[in-house]
Amino acid sequence: MMAKYKYVEEFELEGSPKSIYPYLQNIGNLKEWFAAKIIVEKDNIINFMWDDQNHFARITHSQVNKYIRYEFLDDKKQIVVNDASYLEFRLSQSELTRATFLKITDYSEMVNENDLKALWEELIEQLRNVSGS
Repeated sequence: MMAKYKYVEEFELEGSPKSIYPYLQNIGNLKEWFAAKIIVEKDNIINFMWDDQNHFARITHSQVNKYIRYEFLDDKKQIVVNDASYLEFRLSQSELTRATFLKITDYSEMVNENDLKALWEELIEQLRNVSGS
C-alpha cells in the first residue's frame, strides 16, 4: 500500500453555496471543470477518468448546499475497508461578509504538496470560470 497524504485548502468563491453546490455534485457540471469524462455506472458508482485511467468512487456523505464526499473504490469497484482515498468538498458562508468558501480535502496517494496545490488552484480557476464564481 502506498503512503497517502491529506491535502486541505480553502478557496473563496463568488456566489452562494446554493449556486455552487450543483457544480460539486451534478455529473454534468463536474464534467465542465473537474474531469473531462465522468460515467455513472450501475449501483451509483461514478467513474472519474483522468489521464485515460479509471478512478471509481461513490458518494458516501452529502448534505445539499453544504458538503459532498466521494470515496474512491479499488480497481474491482469494491469498498476499501481501511484507509480509503476520498475527496470532500465543503461549503461555508461568512455571516458577516456573506463570502462563500469552498474547503477541499483531498486524501490520496498524491503526496507532493506543491503538485496538489497547483492542481487545485487550476481546477478552482476552471470552476470559477464555468460557475461565474
